[in-house]
Amino acid sequence: MKRNILILLYLLLCSILFVFLGCATTTTGGDAGQPLEQPQEATLITGIDIQDYTVTITANKPFTYTLYRPGDPYKIIIDLPDVELGSFINKIVSNKGGITEIDPSQVESPSYLARLEVLIQTPSIVEQEYKDNVLTVKIKEEPPKEVPMVKEKIYEPVPVAVEEKPLPKATEISSISFEKYADTVNILIKGNGSMIPNVLPLGDRIVLDIPDVIMSTPVPNTIVSPVTGIRAGKYLDKVRLVIDLQEKTNFDVTSNRDSIVVALQRLDSEPASASASAQKSEERAEIITGDEESKEPEMLVAGRCGEYLEGKENINLDFQDQDIVPILRLFANISGCNMFIHPDVKGKCTMQFKNVPWNQALDTILKSFSLGKSVEGNIIRIAPHTIFARESDEKSKAMEAEIKAEPLETRIYPISYADVKEVETTIKQSKLLSEKGNTSVDDRTSSLIVNDVPSALTEIENLLPTLDKATAQVMIEARIVEVNTRRESEFGIQWGVNFSATNTLSSIGGFSGLGTGPFTGGNYLVDVPAVVGPGSGSGITFGILNPSKTLGLDMQLAAIQTIGEGKVISNPRILTLNKEEAKILQGKSIPVRKIDVTSGQISTEYKDVTIEMKVEPHIRPDESISMKIEIKKEELDPTVPSVEGVPGTDKKEAITNVLIKNGETIVIGGLYKVMTDDSQTGVPGLMNVPFLGWLFKKDKETTTTNELLIFITPRIVERY
Repeated sequence: MKRNILILLYLLLCSILFVFLGCATTTTGGDAGQPLEQPQEATLITGIDIQDYTVTITANKPFTYTLYRPGDPYKIIIDLPDVELGSFINKIVSNKGGITEIDPSQVESPSYLARLEVLIQTPSIVEQEYKDNVLTVKIKEEPPKEVPMVKEKIYEPVPVAVEEKPLPKATEISSISFEKYADTVNILIKGNGSMIPNVLPLGDRIVLDIPDVIMSTPVPNTIVSPVTGIRAGKYLDKVRLVIDLQEKTNFDVTSNRDSIVVALQRLDSEPASASASAQKSEERAEIITGDEESKEPEMLVAGRCGEYLEGKENINLDFQDQDIVPILRLFANISGCNMFIHPDVKGKCTMQFKNVPWNQALDTILKSFSLGKSVEGNIIRIAPHTIFARESDEKSKAMEAEIKAEPLETRIYPISYADVKEVETTIKQSKLLSEKGNTSVDDRTSSLIVNDVPSALTEIENLLPTLDKATAQVMIEARIVEVNTRRESEFGIQWGVNFSATNTLSSIGGFSGLGTGPFTGGNYLVDVPAVVGPGSGSGITFGILNPSKTLGLDMQLAAIQTIGEGKVISNPRILTLNKEEAKILQGKSIPVRKIDVTSGQISTEYKDVTIEMKVEPHIRPDESISMKIEIKKEELDPTVPSVEGVPGTDKKEAITNVLIKNGETIVIGGLYKVMTDDSQTGVPGLMNVPFLGWLFKKDKETTTTNELLIFITPRIVERY
């Protein structure tokens, strides 16, 4: 018995040792005193639910999110840091109101996050609520307001804890301050509740409209670069803050619970040392009243519609497979124009416009969808071409029916100046008469009789004052100036030598047919005198005779110069109607004998020797006058030999077209004629002997100058 008990104790002790050694072997690979770490579960999106104007995002764990809007007002981006998409990797197309689609994507750089791009149907106000791992985003449609010209962000990073509750809406702005970082300056705007601003970038300034709050704090007295000024204005339903910036300053506007943060950074930021020195230059801020500030964005919107319609402003757009109705509303939002879109306007389009004129981009979309537009004031109506065509056709039919329903009236219009038949023809050709209308004329009283509906009679009455105007008249004055100059010079000589012998049996002297000398009485050897006589010319006589009177010399020198000038001015004038030819003639009719060759009979005809002017003026709208002119001057010329008793004539004529201002004078023609006649008479051979040739010749020079100028001056006679 005792032995059995010992055996049992021995077996029990071995079992205890075996168990102990086995447990020690399993813990030799690590610290036995510490439990093994379990792998951490990742944050996953477990649900995305789309309802009318609402998106609900559910995760398996608490998460933080960032919600903002890029430059596209039809897009909202939700970033979920350190969250995986899970099974939601494809685009989600919505058939609910307010939301078109959701495009999820997993971003790995620069940080790991899940991104949801929500495409909305109209520019809207966005509200969000987070509770128990569920983010709810609500879309509320709003009417178009100020137009963002550049990137607009409503950026709301909200690190949310599970137990956080949404804040009530702010009623006041409690403080405005600056925060300076390495290369960024933040403007911190705090309130007593949540604030979501409307952001309107305008060039080098930012306009923040914070709704339903009051300003309970002054703006800062000092500001920090790159800010150049801060202004605040109070309105009925909002507070407006205007932040003036330096050029090339980038900005982000973030809303975080009870704060609005405006982050500013210069695009050409300098090194830290330079930024630190620039920070020292601080400027005074400025507080403005609501009335003064209201002149800023409102003034830019007012009147901008016309500038956009004229293509003076450019836009940038980037859409892919989007409905055109929201896009057209965006055009209205950008330009400030009122726009009516017909219900039949439908379709989707993809576009990318960069720096394109607003009107050109709009016309491109309209052409692509066979749409048309009509502009009345600052209202743009957009509809298919078929709608406009149908409206035009219906309007025409309605007008025709209205005209047919009108009673006929007969009116008599006296025509004072125009030709009544020409007025009737013009009215018929202008198609002012209705289908029932007709006209007739009375030449005796110069009256136009019209039988038609009152609306057509009104249009005819508006046209008649233009047709029945007094025709303007033109007084045309012509001056024909003719100057004749004649210069004649003549030099002659007479001389002779007579010799007779003392026995009178021989003698030498001049030819008996020549003249005799006054001294010796003998004939001249050279007899080429100038034509002088009493009252004209000059001369000298010289003679020598020996004592026996057998040898003598007679010499006479004579010279004469004649200068004559004549000036004739003809000044015809004539008054004529516009576009009517006029003619004036002055002169003589000379009888001319005419012989009939066949019968030999002699008859008398008359030839006109006259000054004649024909002119046809045309008054232009700028009161210049174009004229077709024909001027002719003809007179008897005694230098031209007559033929069978018909005298010769000197004729001058000018035909031209000119354009001249009222009351100005123009020279339409000129004639300058010079005739020179040099003649020598003398003894052949001897007259050409150098130095002595003048003893054997006579010189005569004649120069005749004729100059003719024609001046025209038209004057419009005042209309009556």
